[in-house]
Amino acid sequence: MVGYAFMGRVHSQAWRTVGAFFDLPVEPTLAVLCLRSRDAVTAPAERLGWAAVETDRNALIHLDDLHIVDTCTPGDSHAMIATAAL
Repeated sequence: MVGYAFMGRVHSQAWRTVGAFFDLPVEPTLAVLCLRSRDAVTAPAERLGWAAVETDRNALIHLDDLHIVDTCTPGDSHAMIATAAL
């Protein structure tokens, strides 16, 4: 997931509980939380259950085993992140 703040917390909870509401072909894992600052990303990642942290979203989107990029940044940056992830 790229971003954090309020929507990042909401999305983290949604990913953890989505299987209770929908039949999914796979179980989502909270793999990597990405924020610009390592100091800012560590505590939220631990609190929300993310397995790893990243500070470079370009490095994040090039991970071989990443299948979904959840964008929880301000709205004006969604297109840039989504386009790069595609």
